[in-house]
Amino acid sequence: MLSTMFAGTAQHPRLVLGGAVGVAVGLVGVGLLTAPESDSRHAMPALLSLLGLASAVMALAAWFRARPAAFVVDQRTVAFRTLRWPGHVYNATTAVIFSATQVAFWLSIPDGNQDPAFDDPAWHLQRSILGAMAVVLAALSIVLVLAAWRDIGVQLRPDGLVDRSPLGTLTVPWDALSTDSLPQSQPTATSLLLTYVRPDLVRRHGVPFSRRRIRTDAVNALFLANAIHYYLVNPQHRQAIGTEAEYDDLRSALFRTRPV
Repeated sequence: MLSTMFAGTAQHPRLVLGGAVGVAVGLVGVGLLTAPESDSRHAMPALLSLLGLASAVMALAAWFRARPAAFVVDQRTVAFRTLRWPGHVYNATTAVIFSATQVAFWLSIPDGNQDPAFDDPAWHLQRSILGAMAVVLAALSIVLVLAAWRDIGVQLRPDGLVDRSPLGTLTVPWDALSTDSLPQSQPTATSLLLTYVRPDLVRRHGVPFSRRRIRTDAVNALFLANAIHYYLVNPQHRQAIGTEAEYDDLRSALFRTRPV
């Protein structure tokens, strides 16, 4: 069941994101349209909290799943790229729903204009705190939605590595690395540390995750390290990256020799 849900999320991440945003906005809209003292407005925070908790559980489950030792052959960009990771989507939906939850809580607290009995500093402070939390979560939601919406992850290209993060891109030409540029890695590692012999060749756009680390939350880190090592010691194969035939050869070589 979970595997099917994760596979569907990885194939249609924007549909899942759009659905979560639509539900969150819709429920907040219902709260805005109902009377301040109505049961519907006061029920919205609880309903959104349950939805946010369910999304958080899915994000946690995605984090503890084994990461695939595989690439996608992307002939459009001529690259081997990591698969879409459902965890990025569920992180974003969790932030979106909890952001809406804070707005719903804020709407459910009466202010002095609605009822003079609540016109005191303590109630105003509580509303201000909830409003500030909603703004912070909304900002976080935007970053995480961009991460899930954008085609982020690691790409192996004929000219080098590209690590696309939510806010930036790190491009590392093959000539910037040496054959011992990658240390030993565990399959569950969430990043790989690169050692540059030509750091002047490395290019950054925006605010990438790191200048020396590439994220591996969507791929088996040992598999990725082996693939990078393979192309460092076999430069004659780099121009074929992005083709099905080369991907078959790469998998055959890696699972037979395991160079790292």
